[in-house]
Amino acid sequence: MPRDFKAPVNVSPLIRFGRWSFLLLGVTYGATRHSYLQKKEDRTKESRHQKIAERESKIAEEKKKFAEQEIKNLDVIFNPPKTVA
Repeated sequence: MPRDFKAPVNVSPLIRFGRWSFLLLGVTYGATRHSYLQKKEDRTKESRHQKIAERESKIAEEKKKFAEQEIKNLDVIFNPPKTVA
């Protein structure tokens, strides 16, 4: 059961020109905006990676200290000092 469609309406050349103009303007804006944001990201990327590395080294150092303290505490619990009675 095929549908019967109306004949297409002729669109004004001015409207077509406007549509194409806004499409190209949007693509151009997107390209320039992407370029701007990419340059901004490139400037901040290195400092961000440096901060991450510093934070990871600090966390690793804290974990090491905590592990050493935990070993000492476990040693005291399982091997109490001998008291002379």
